[in-house]
Amino acid sequence: MKYISILVICVLTLYASSSSYNKGEMLYFSKACNGCHGVNAEGGGATPRLANRTKKYLIQRLKYFKKGRVSTIKQEMMVQFIINLSNEDIENITTFLSEHKKLQTRDVSEDLFGGYGS
Repeated sequence: MKYISILVICVLTLYASSSSYNKGEMLYFSKACNGCHGVNAEGGGATPRLANRTKKYLIQRLKYFKKGRVSTIKQEMMVQFIINLSNEDIENITTFLSEHKKLQTRDVSEDLFGGYGS
């Protein structure tokens, strides 16, 4: 019985994560994030890569933008896209981005931090 309970918990955890990932993917494209950050969230030029960043970092940045904490005009543009996101939306989109497929180095142009795929 103990093993069945553990199995059920594991399956539910995987399903919940997958569901959050799928919802996040839908949000990413419906909010047109891909227009600047790319279809694979790879970024480019002055637009940062979002794929495979830590969830904690992504949540922090989105919450700062939601509160209007910005230091550049480019960041100010983000406020209009994030202002109406709920906490659940932020959770879902950051799940999608943090668990996004790993990018190959050759697929990523140099980012703002000076490295490929950093």
